[in-house]
Amino acid sequence: MPLDDVIDLCTTIPLWVVVAVRAYYWPKTPGKLAILATFFALAIGATLRLSYLEDYLSDLTGMKDAAVLPKHLMVMLACTLLVGWVESVVPPREREPAWRRWVSLKTRMAVVTTAGIAASAVFPFAAPSITAADGSLDFASAQYGDVAGSVHLALYLLSMGAALVPSSLLCLTVARRTDDRLLRLCMRLMAAGAGAGALYPVYRLTFLLCGFTGWKYPLDETAFHRGGSLIQMVTILLVLTGSSVRAGELLLRAVRMRRGLIALRPLWVELVSVLPPDVIRRRLQGGSCIQADRRRVRDLYGRLDQRVVDISDACFELLPWIDKDLHRHALAEAEQAGLSGDNAAAAQEALCLRVARMRAVDGAPYATDPAESVLSLSNDLLANAVWLTSVTRHYTSPQLTDAATVLAHQDATQKVIA
Repeated sequence: MPLDDVIDLCTTIPLWVVVAVRAYYWPKTPGKLAILATFFALAIGATLRLSYLEDYLSDLTGMKDAAVLPKHLMVMLACTLLVGWVESVVPPREREPAWRRWVSLKTRMAVVTTAGIAASAVFPFAAPSITAADGSLDFASAQYGDVAGSVHLALYLLSMGAALVPSSLLCLTVARRTDDRLLRLCMRLMAAGAGAGALYPVYRLTFLLCGFTGWKYPLDETAFHRGGSLIQMVTILLVLTGSSVRAGELLLRAVRMRRGLIALRPLWVELVSVLPPDVIRRRLQGGSCIQADRRRVRDLYGRLDQRVVDISDACFELLPWIDKDLHRHALAEAEQAGLSGDNAAAAQEALCLRVARMRAVDGAPYATDPAESVLSLSNDLLANAVWLTSVTRHYTSPQLTDAATVLAHQDATQKVIA
């Protein structure tokens, strides 16, 4: 495989991965749809750079450079879409810089349409690609000194620059105006990527310029072509990294929610049985099972939230069997087991819940001095999941299970003696 293809694959594969992930979580807003369209167009353009695909399309169509024109048009479209997406997330101000008028939708579409039509018109007259030393096709080097090919590339490169320069400026504008730390990091990385990409047209145009002058370009054709591939790789990877900062955070949150969903299952299975029959029936009809908790990735937030709500509702149902003395005895048992701090508090709640469930199942009478609450929950779903995970761990602990049985038995004995 040519080295240039190896470099190209370093951007092509991540691009398609990002496109697949974003398409799986189908965008619900115009901004997210725009960035998906940007990466989709860029992924097609990057794929068409691969030598094997270029050869395949040439053999299929009988045209030596069948992949070149669509590749250039896709990249031009992607750069234009990128400007639109970045502009859509710029926090507004009363007075905007004058240059913002030049990146409006109508201007962008006029530039890319005009450049695309003109580049397509002169493309058939460009010199055919040459075969590089590594066996790949090299279209750009073949246009050295060729008028039609140089015009085509100039239109392609200038339209890229006309999109990437304002994209970089707009990203920096967002970074300056936002207080969101992650959005600021996202925009700075994308500004660096767009800025690096803006160097690519300069790099290519200086080579074409030498073809019409007596100047000698300092790099040979192989080094020149490889340098262009490296600039493209840096550009795309920076843009992908920047756009995926928030996605990375969402992925970490999804991992934590999935972990919480699985960790809370033993406690949820135990407590959901004390809920009203219609709730139990709804849970059974939902078909929730350990395999679904592990494999389903859709609506993790909603499913985890429902599980926490079910546990909280079950605790409310069990409150009549939890008295204030049980709180004190449970804490004493936890401390006797060597626990302290938050671990002791979580074990205390776990013991209270297990004893209360045993009493409810046995049909024991309500407590004469019931406690007001049993769980320590907040308004943060992930924080609640972390806390309930600790409660679940103690709820299923064999040592504390035995302690719960003893507490329930002691209480029953005391009632009989009384």
